[in-house]
Amino acid sequence: MSNKLTFERFAAIAYEKWRLFAAVGGAAVLFSAILSGPTFIKPRFLSSATVYPVNLNSYSIETRTDQLLQLLRSNSIRDSLIKEFDLVTAYEVDTTANAGYFALYNEFLDRVEIGKTQYESVMIEVTDEDPVRARDMVNAMLKQVNLLARRLQREKSYEVLTIAERALAHERYKLDSIERRLDTLRTNSGMLAYETQAKELTKGYVKMLGSSTSQAQRDKLLGMIKDLEEKGGEFHKLTELSRMFRGNYDRLLTQYESVINDVTKELTYTNTIVYPEVSDRKIYPVRWLIVALSTASALFLCFLLVVWRDRSA
Repeated sequence: MSNKLTFERFAAIAYEKWRLFAAVGGAAVLFSAILSGPTFIKPRFLSSATVYPVNLNSYSIETRTDQLLQLLRSNSIRDSLIKEFDLVTAYEVDTTANAGYFALYNEFLDRVEIGKTQYESVMIEVTDEDPVRARDMVNAMLKQVNLLARRLQREKSYEVLTIAERALAHERYKLDSIERRLDTLRTNSGMLAYETQAKELTKGYVKMLGSSTSQAQRDKLLGMIKDLEEKGGEFHKLTELSRMFRGNYDRLLTQYESVINDVTKELTYTNTIVYPEVSDRKIYPVRWLIVALSTASALFLCFLLVVWRDRSA
């Protein structure tokens, strides 16, 4: 028997050993079909959602879509899902063992995929043995990303709020100090409006010079003019400062109220285009592919062994 390897020789070997190949192929089909069944490989179901980012402020040159991706991939969302759905038990991972959490996080990343689509939206895909849990995990991720984005936004808003409160209190202190001094001048000197009183006292003085006014009235008018001369400048200056400080206070109060709105507002940060659903069809394992690859591998290995034996004979 010739040991030369040719296509004709391969065909002859296949023809001679067809019963062997048929038996090996049949056994491979049978065993791969059994081993790829739900008894040995639990089927997984897919649930997905597609969302667009909204109400997000970019921290750098990143797009809002990139920022949403970073938020969804945060450790806090991952850990909240692990706790909420008891994924340690669901994934059958022993976290007390060496590198237990490393294995848990890898299993989570294997089952949860987050990526950007060509239309600048974000797709979330979760695979799990329980189709309801897969759907609920997607919904939980959408809820958690809203809470995380809101918390980050409020942390910055609280910092701005502290600054706004300090500035408002300082401006209020200056305004109150001016108003207290003005109240003293109004009470002790009878000053209410510098320009108007100066005008009226001047008119009264001119009229007094050309009339037979009593000495008491003259003294009273002269006393008012003297008070205006001594304290009118201060009153006028304080009035202008009060007007300026009140304008500053009103402006700061408007800013303060705006920051309060930022702190208390309840925004959502995703617009859901495709909502997650409970799948009724498994995506893993693909049994026909497993059976086909297993059968082909078994037949190829069997063929190699037969050829090796034939050459050794």
